Amino acid sequence: MPVVFFIMLRFRTLLYNSTFFLCCFLAFILLFESRIQIPAWLQVVGRMHPLLLHFPITLLVLYGLAVLFFPRPPSPNAKLPDWTDDVLLAGAFTATLTALMGILLSQEEGYEAEMIFWHKWTGVATAFLSFGWYSFRSALMAKVLPARLFSGVAVVLMLATGHLGGNLTHGESFLISPLLPANETESVALDEALVFAHVVQPILEEKCVSCHNTNKAKGELIMTTAELLQKGGKNGTPWDTTQADLGLLLRRVHLAPDDKKHMPPKGKTQLTAEEIQVLESWIRRGASFMSKVVEFPAQDPLFIFASNRLQSGGAAETFDFAAASDKTIRELTTNYRVITPLSANSPGLTVNFFNAASFKSSDLTELSPIKEQIVVLDASFMPLQDSDLATISQFSNLRKLVLNFTGITGKALNDLTKLSKLRELSLTGNTIQSTDIQKLKEISSLQRLYLWNTAISPEDFVKIRNEMKNVTFESGFRSDTVVLQLNPPLIETKEQIIKGESQIRLKHQIAGTVIRYTVDGTQPDSLSSLVYKNGIQIKENTRLIARAFKPGWYGSGSVERTYYRTTSKPDSVQLLTKPGQQYAGQAGKVLIDGVKSDRDFKNGKWVGFREEPLSAMFYFQKPISARQVSLSMLQNIGSSIFPPVRLEVWGGMEAGKLKLLGSKKLPIPAEKDPRNEDLLYEFSFTAQPLKYIKVIAVPLAKLPPWHSSKGEPGWVFMDEILIN
Repeated sequence: MPVVFFIMLRFRTLLYNSTFFLCCFLAFILLFESRIQIPAWLQVVGRMHPLLLHFPITLLVLYGLAVLFFPRPPSPNAKLPDWTDDVLLAGAFTATLTALMGILLSQEEGYEAEMIFWHKWTGVATAFLSFGWYSFRSALMAKVLPARLFSGVAVVLMLATGHLGGNLTHGESFLISPLLPANETESVALDEALVFAHVVQPILEEKCVSCHNTNKAKGELIMTTAELLQKGGKNGTPWDTTQADLGLLLRRVHLAPDDKKHMPPKGKTQLTAEEIQVLESWIRRGASFMSKVVEFPAQDPLFIFASNRLQSGGAAETFDFAAASDKTIRELTTNYRVITPLSANSPGLTVNFFNAASFKSSDLTELSPIKEQIVVLDASFMPLQDSDLATISQFSNLRKLVLNFTGITGKALNDLTKLSKLRELSLTGNTIQSTDIQKLKEISSLQRLYLWNTAISPEDFVKIRNEMKNVTFESGFRSDTVVLQLNPPLIETKEQIIKGESQIRLKHQIAGTVIRYTVDGTQPDSLSSLVYKNGIQIKENTRLIARAFKPGWYGSGSVERTYYRTTSKPDSVQLLTKPGQQYAGQAGKVLIDGVKSDRDFKNGKWVGFREEPLSAMFYFQKPISARQVSLSMLQNIGSSIFPPVRLEVWGGMEAGKLKLLGSKKLPIPAEKDPRNEDLLYEFSFTAQPLKYIKVIAVPLAKLPPWHSSKGEPGWVFMDEILIN
């Protein structure tokens, strides 16, 4: 026993001294936090914060409850059992270590300053309080009321710290969210549902917003509103339809779950396969924020997902027929004929056909066992015969019939008059005449008729609409209630730095579309803007904006990209001042590699300076004739990357006899200015021969008072010099 007691005593002494050392180290970190750069191995330690934080919560709350509720004998010297001292000491040690790890973790990007502030200081207070609690436990326990009051305060402080941490990790009000009223899905009719507001945004709110909100913006990306989502984060917008993988969002989603860049992070609720298909379909079709669900093909995953999830806008329709047996549905379902319930517990069925090459008229007649249960039928792009409409007319409970691009002529449309409950009929892409439509007057239940790309003239369409006033017509004419919007053009030229006579190339998937563009920063219109033909030749740094137009369609949203032109590449570069250790950019070689970097300043493709001005000399083996020098730089306000306060460009034929070619004094950004963007500074001068070019960029000496790191020096970052 004496040996065991001695070992325990030595262990307690070691643990107490370690806690004291950690408290001192924590105080040192807090004093010099703004001047300390965290190395990579310490970042790993910081990321262990979530692994350890449960220990101090459990231990300190356990000790606090023991003080509050442990029965006290009448003796004034009565004390808690000895094991409680060990619990308190272990709680103080783990609380201090957890607070220290949290400070290291807070140095990473993506956290709102105010929320980090309160969580950090309540955590620090818990660490110091718990150490003092253990150090003066005997004095505190001498009086019952002060001991219990102190314990109550400590427990409340610990719980408040944990609550703030939960808000950071899982979103605001995470702890009490089960007690709050549930956010019910908005009731909206499928015909009126917007793709982003009613389908995409609910997915983002459920799976993404906990890490991308105004309090915690990983990668400086906020996804709470359409405007903030379009603005993007430090790596730009989350999607790019010009890329094969459609951009960063889907690229991260498709990474292996164990990959640290996978989204959502491992341990959080993951996107389902259907939700990923919805996001992909939305982005592939232009990521429009105003498009409607009904503008998507019925077989599109987004349309199917929305049909299953959105409410009908009122009470669910009830049917007076019995449900078909599961066995019958399984037997009739094939790889090319999919039969699904209209909704949960509904006897109504939806039938979709796929693969036109394998379709036969018998595929319709085989559905006779469920002809009463079919409520929705989509045979788009199937090679139907006019005689097949007689078979379809036997599906007496049809509410929606989609016959787009099926090849029917309209001669047998009178067969559809037997469908007394038909509400929606789509005949897009067929050779339907205006006289054929007259036959549909007998369907008194008909509410909506789609006649896109038919043989009906605009004049005949107006007459039909006046005769069938109870029906909503949609055909692409200006008199329609719904006109579809084109997808934006695709930019095929991905390299942003254009060398010599290279051209920018655009395309659009829809035939007959006219692409118009501007290079002056204005939005293209359908009348006066330049028309794209066979490439765009640029002669200077250019911001290209393009839109697509076609008669009968709304003009597309705009797509834009900045292109940089260069005609002369330096043969070598020398950094005359020392950059930040982790932002050396291969000794400055990234400044002349001819590649425009993205906005991830940690990717090794930027050079960054803070302690002294950026000063770089560029060399040419043979003299060049130059008239302009442009500098590609970065602004990332949250990461203390500001525009330089002064820029200078020098040049000449001898390194020791350079003359000033141009200089700029730049204003300090205001608090409401753009947070993250590419910068381009151009210096034009009289054309002259040069063998040496020197660039100087002076960083901001002190960040402004509104910045979270106010008073500290700012960074300047540059990724390319462009010479013409």
